[in-house]
Amino acid sequence: MSILTTAGRAIALASALLGGTYAVLAADLKIGPNGTPLSVGASADLAGKVPDAFKGGTLKIATDPSSPPYTYYQADGQTLIGADIDLGNAVAAKLGLKAEWSAVKFPGIIAAIEAKRFDTALTGMGDTPAREQKLDFVDYSTDGNAIVVLKGNPLAIKTIADLCGKHVAVLQGSVMQGLVEKQDGKCTDKKIDIQVFQDINQALLQVRTKRADATMYQYGVAAYVIQTSPDAAGLEVLAFEQYGTGYNAMPFRKSDSALRDAVQAALSEMKADGSYEKILTAWGMQANGLEKITVNDGLRFNQPSN
Repeated sequence: MSILTTAGRAIALASALLGGTYAVLAADLKIGPNGTPLSVGASADLAGKVPDAFKGGTLKIATDPSSPPYTYYQADGQTLIGADIDLGNAVAAKLGLKAEWSAVKFPGIIAAIEAKRFDTALTGMGDTPAREQKLDFVDYSTDGNAIVVLKGNPLAIKTIADLCGKHVAVLQGSVMQGLVEKQDGKCTDKKIDIQVFQDINQALLQVRTKRADATMYQYGVAAYVIQTSPDAAGLEVLAFEQYGTGYNAMPFRKSDSALRDAVQAALSEMKADGSYEKILTAWGMQANGLEKITVNDGLRFNQPSN
């Protein structure tokens, strides 16, 4: 499913090639769950950094819309919204491009980018040293991971070490899967029964139906889903400890270093003009913002991943 948009809605960004100079106009976007207006000043300088193959065209972005408030569907089941969606639309506007979004299950996103189906992704993907072996990453925010259990925490799980001997559902290919597998290697008595799923909602369902004792997911996503979704009723996120804190990042093929650098420059300009902070604040995620937009800085947190 592809959606051509610069704001998850029908908003056009005018662009033209005039006398050898790439001229772009500002885009009027709508951000946050309430559609707060935000005008993003497009930059001719940034547009000039975009590789010729992309100029005036589309930025093809993959996302897994199962992780609110990062990326999810509105009630109509078709319109993509979320902090990642807003950031991607603003980055595209800065570069004189249109964002073309495609919904893809998380485990297949890296392979799809390597196969050149998409240019990048915005889906709360972690920048890890293992992933940097395949792709380059522009780091744009941070988040930690927390344990999710039945409300009331009937098994009195307090730390990740308490998952030893438990049934734990995880998202395939995620940092959380790596964290649980790493802990399983430390379990000296009873091992962890690790159940792997393609969709985080399936993992949450396992816990709700008592087929799993716990799952792990990004704290911000888990907290939001439990507060807002009937599908997560009866669950509780253990907020007292987070694990595997690291970057959320946009992946790029190593052959697309010029596009990677243009996106980093666009995010850096958004930090300078305040639009980056406005987007994160609109989603209550200002604490996840970065002081500096970095590239391939995954070793700073050294998260495990698959």
